[in-house]
Amino acid sequence: MRPGARVVIGIGGNIATGKTTVANFFRELGATCIAADEVGWEVLPDITPALKKRFGEWIMFRSGCKIDKKKLRDLVFSDRAGLEYLNRISHPLLTQKIAARVDGLKSGIIVIDAALLFEWPEIAALCDHKILVTAHPKKTRGRVEAKGIGHGLFSKIRSMQKDNEEMMAQADFVIRNNGTLDELRGRCQLIYQRIKDDC
Repeated sequence: MRPGARVVIGIGGNIATGKTTVANFFRELGATCIAADEVGWEVLPDITPALKKRFGEWIMFRSGCKIDKKKLRDLVFSDRAGLEYLNRISHPLLTQKIAARVDGLKSGIIVIDAALLFEWPEIAALCDHKILVTAHPKKTRGRVEAKGIGHGLFSKIRSMQKDNEEMMAQADFVIRNNGTLDELRGRCQLIYQRIKDDC
């Protein structure tokens, strides 16, 4: 990698494929990681009034000050229109914050961990390389069950996500996460080194 060079890698994919694990392996290798989910919770207070107006007071904690994230998640993944509304009002703020963080990093390898990378053109445009993480449905079901997400909610979430084939057409690299953590780490190391050698 040339001194002073900067490269931005986007990591996306469907639920429970291992995107954040891949991002964490890249962090171990020296990348700076930006997690879109974490930035999303930062902007939640800014859009809380609009969400209360759209969905009602019941999505709030009893104190009435903060949104109950679990209620919001369950709601929007049961209602496509609700999910589209949430994305419509949150993505402009998210894009601004993520772009600002990328702009603030003048060199090195930067990773943007964004599940919706392949349907979020403003974030995809920030990336020099896009990585799709996939996994077999049996693997993803097992992972969500371990996190306490029921089969019904998992099915609803998955039904609202893009097909892998569609995302593969936009990806520069595809990581199939069906094996062990060591195998996944090895794939990440190969891709990381290849990108590093090219810039």
